[in-house]
Amino acid sequence: MSGQPAAVPAAEISAVLAWAARLTAAPAGTIETAAYLTAKASVLERIAAEREHGGWTRTDIDAARQAADRARQAADAAARLAAAGITSTGED
Repeated sequence: MSGQPAAVPAAEISAVLAWAARLTAAPAGTIETAAYLTAKASVLERIAAEREHGGWTRTDIDAARQAADRARQAADAAARLAAAGITSTGED
């Protein structure tokens, strides 16, 4: 193995985008929101790793990492709400 991160499959990216569309159309509770944001963060983290190994510019790599960090922070916040028994994010 070369240590190069595997490409994020287009089908996985599409699935996360479709999930986002479903949540936009019909907001969900904190548990599903946390699960979606965790999946989103995972995809973005792997895209950032791909960019780093793929010779992208530092600006592009940093932008991908920042997006992943924001998604991870949002996922963690939604998970804390769910763990506290708060079932609505207040947006639905």
